[in-house]
Amino acid sequence: MRFLRERRFKNYIAVFFLITLILLLDLEIAGAESVSIKGAMKIHRMGGYVILITYETYERWTDNLLFRVHCQFDEGEFIFTSGSIDNLERGWHKTEVAISDVVKKRYGSLREYKVELYRNGMLVDTKNSY
Repeated sequence: MRFLRERRFKNYIAVFFLITLILLLDLEIAGAESVSIKGAMKIHRMGGYVILITYETYERWTDNLLFRVHCQFDEGEFIFTSGSIDNLERGWHKTEVAISDVVKKRYGSLREYKVELYRNGMLVDTKNSY
């Protein structure tokens, strides 16, 4: 009788670890990369700057994307944010974050920038210019 109890207990432990492993793998797959930044480029336009961002989505449909650009100017640091992006099909996409000429005139040239990509409020990718 004791042997059966020990065996049953070992079976429960094995099943518990198996279920835990399956759940962890499932969470890892669910949290896998669903969107990524492929490139970011600074362009001079109309006296100001435009940060041109190319990115790729991997799911059939993607919603709730947001880009934040952290900029280091000669005389200050600022953060610029894109609008929320929804209804994207799988594939490559482009977006722009504009920085007006007034900011350039007042704070100097854009020295460095970092682009952050958020999905559903969570940071999923970063691209540095330096």
